[in-house]
Amino acid sequence: MHIAIGYRHFPTAAGFHLERAFRELGHRITYVGLGAADHPGYAETTPLDRILATLDPTPDLFLWVDPAGRYFPPGMEDAPIPTAGYLIDVHLGHWRPVAARFFDAVFLAQRDYVDAFRRSLGHDQVHWLPLAAAPDVHRDHGLPRVYDVGFVGNMARAHRGTDRARRLRLLAERYRTNDFTRQYTPAEVGRVYSQSRMVFNTSIAGDVTMRIFEGTACGALVITDAVANGLDELFEIGRELMVYQDDEDLLRQIDHYLAQEEERAAIAAAGQRRTLAEHTYAHRAQRILDVVMASDFRRAAPMRTASPEERRAARRTVYTHLHMLDALLDQAREAGYNPLRRLWHIVPCLARRLLL
Repeated sequence: MHIAIGYRHFPTAAGFHLERAFRELGHRITYVGLGAADHPGYAETTPLDRILATLDPTPDLFLWVDPAGRYFPPGMEDAPIPTAGYLIDVHLGHWRPVAARFFDAVFLAQRDYVDAFRRSLGHDQVHWLPLAAAPDVHRDHGLPRVYDVGFVGNMARAHRGTDRARRLRLLAERYRTNDFTRQYTPAEVGRVYSQSRMVFNTSIAGDVTMRIFEGTACGALVITDAVANGLDELFEIGRELMVYQDDEDLLRQIDHYLAQEEERAAIAAAGQRRTLAEHTYAHRAQRILDVVMASDFRRAAPMRTASPEERRAARRTVYTHLHMLDALLDQAREAGYNPLRRLWHIVPCLARRLLL
């Protein structure tokens, strides 16, 4: 297949790993997301039909991957090819159910939201697609495991008052760890986890995070908070990874598995085998292809048959949450709004830019 993939490019993005996985599977991939220095692309306001017209041959599928930055191309609802959206942070915010209405197939990284999205969209082409590991990046480098506990993740301002931040402070005071506060390149992530006996994870809102797959792929024992969301369908808890209930249980288990080297190594090895056998981006890419190539696949995006007013309202919601001010201004001009109404149209987006 020829797949046009769009997202905001950065080297730890799920979209970047999927892009490489599709190529690994032998498919042709064209990046059509926001342009970057090492990843040429398109402006945020370029319509999808104009993008597709530049590609030869015409792609068989357009895939939009969250997080997309300021990228949600106009005209997806009229695309002459099937469209699919991979929504990752569905546990945060309320705009993604609106964005999902623009895609014929919707893939969700968090299982617990699938039924709600199906009810909202009115069709069953909504599928669970968990996050994954990239084995060329997230691998055991064979390094001495000098860290008792490893962690790489977002410690931006929004996370500073969370259980994650509190528990990381607790771990740093008690164990030998990597520097939790710095940013790491993808290659460095693999090395940190390869140097860690255990990898700590805590969700933000009950989500199954990338860290679970990345840590296990690197041969570390992953210990994560007890979430539902399909974790027990992805791994055998207690044999392939461990879960904790609270701070006391977290510290107790870390102490236990640091003292019991053989037991820790056996669980870590079992988790690594499971991830490499079932939870790589190549597995996720193949799942997307299986869905969109099925004989009963249909172009089911609700926005394909929506009125101009419904489309405009939905796009305003998405553009506002993605901080797409230029796209909002284009939309207001195309709708023929007067200057005062144009200003009103973009006020929520301006407010988000100033406050976030």
